[in-house]
Amino acid sequence: MNHSLRRPPSLLVKALIVTFGTVAALLLVVFFFVRVSIREQVRQTIAENLEVSQRTIAMLERRRQNELRAQAANLAENPTLKAALDTYAAGAFGSDAGAHDQFLATIRRELEKLAARVDADALILVDGRGASLATVGTLADRWARGRPVITPQHREDGGEFDGVVQAGDDTYRVVGIPLVLDDGVTIGSLYLATALDRRYAEQLDRVSRARIAIVADGSVIATTLSPSAAREFEAGLAQGSPAQGVLSLDGASQAYLQLAAVGSAGFYAVSSIDGASTIAMRRTNQSLVAIAAGAIGLGLLGSVWLAKILTEPIGQLSASFAEIAASHDVDARLPLSGSSRELDMLTETFNALMASVADAEAQTEAAYAGAIRALAAALDARDPYTAGHSDRVSVLSVGIGRVLGLSGEDIDVLRLGALLHDIGKIGVSDEILRKPGPLTPSEYDHIKQHTVFGAKILRSVPFLARHLVIVELHHERPDGRGYPHGLQGDDVPLLARVVHVADAFDAITSARAYRAARSDQEALRELWRCSGTEFDAEIVGALAAALPGVASNTDTLHREALSA
Repeated sequence: MNHSLRRPPSLLVKALIVTFGTVAALLLVVFFFVRVSIREQVRQTIAENLEVSQRTIAMLERRRQNELRAQAANLAENPTLKAALDTYAAGAFGSDAGAHDQFLATIRRELEKLAARVDADALILVDGRGASLATVGTLADRWARGRPVITPQHREDGGEFDGVVQAGDDTYRVVGIPLVLDDGVTIGSLYLATALDRRYAEQLDRVSRARIAIVADGSVIATTLSPSAAREFEAGLAQGSPAQGVLSLDGASQAYLQLAAVGSAGFYAVSSIDGASTIAMRRTNQSLVAIAAGAIGLGLLGSVWLAKILTEPIGQLSASFAEIAASHDVDARLPLSGSSRELDMLTETFNALMASVADAEAQTEAAYAGAIRALAAALDARDPYTAGHSDRVSVLSVGIGRVLGLSGEDIDVLRLGALLHDIGKIGVSDEILRKPGPLTPSEYDHIKQHTVFGAKILRSVPFLARHLVIVELHHERPDGRGYPHGLQGDDVPLLARVVHVADAFDAITSARAYRAARSDQEALRELWRCSGTEFDAEIVGALAAALPGVASNTDTLHREALSA
């Protein structure tokens, strides 16, 4: 029986196999790299956002703690309440049940008056033995009369308390202050209780813009997660790190971070990694599929002619691909070899692929910028008198920059930097930011810190590094009397000086609660008067030239300011 020798595959088949194998492998490597890169960027962005939320929530919780302590301390000094409790404790009514009930009614009436002045779910008064005498508030029925609020060993020095207490099936954050008579005798304590429930979690959700889970003793007691996700989070937290990590909740990858802790309760923010990366990955996948289809088509057309001449050029090309993949340089472009049209087309395809990756990164930066713009708009909206201020300063700064002949790159930095110049005011309280009258020296010192706060925010976002000098130094002055560093003259960057003038002009021409808006001419006259000391004279002149209908009066306004 004759057996014919097995014939080796043709060179065309080998070329097809090699071409398709190489193209497929490269596309898979790039596809995997792009997915991992985008996912890692999204993960890093979410981690940074959670850290910002952590700082914000920690600040709010400290403020809430201080406010509750201050409220409790203020209420504990109520003379009528202390007098009623002292009389009750002394047993002045004897065995008279009517007098006993009358004193309790008096105590309750005083508590109801005090409850209207505090933001708490329950206000509880206890006697010197720790037993509750009277409770008022929306959740007063959860605290039975005679029941101790906390055990004595849980109190802090001086009888004060700030922690978590279980009442029935509910968990509360409780702040307690002792009631002390003038002679130093403690006759009881006053407790403010706030329920750690879904309403509390929803408040934190709105602030952090992430899902919230409040955990006490290993159990989720309140959350904005779905019930199934809450159960999975509770189980995952028991096995993982209590501070931060990544869990799979409802089939999706979720990052979590502990925002704050009060007693045995921890407050956690949870944000979806998969959800945040879906849009970016969808666009990238579409580009990669189109590029892959084109690459495979080129392989089909070119494999017949490239059978003998592809070995060396493809080897060189593969080495270049590996170098780029190893360096992760998405901006790298391969030069055309000129050895053949097909190889050059393959090189161009790879360059187009890398361009799409670079474009994906640019879109990520654009998303950052959009979020920052929204944050700046939200910041302006905190005060109706400054609504639109950042946008107007941005427009004015760009106009000044064009008159000064700045480059397109500097104009772009000015546009976004001016939009962000007051971003640090997110760290300034509403009481100061929205004060209807002039600020006190201490309030002014506090609000001056917004330049430092803004610089800290921008340092966490690398692509906003160019705008850092505007945010941090836009209140510096030529005479060195500005802040935060007291720079002088040309030591102040030009872009920061431009935004300083634009910011002042908009402030003068905008109405405030304590004064009316002034006209453009009056504002320019004031800027000219202070030029050389508070403002750069050249930039004031550029502003005057940039304002429509004002440029012709620039010399007149300047002379009037100098003679004033």
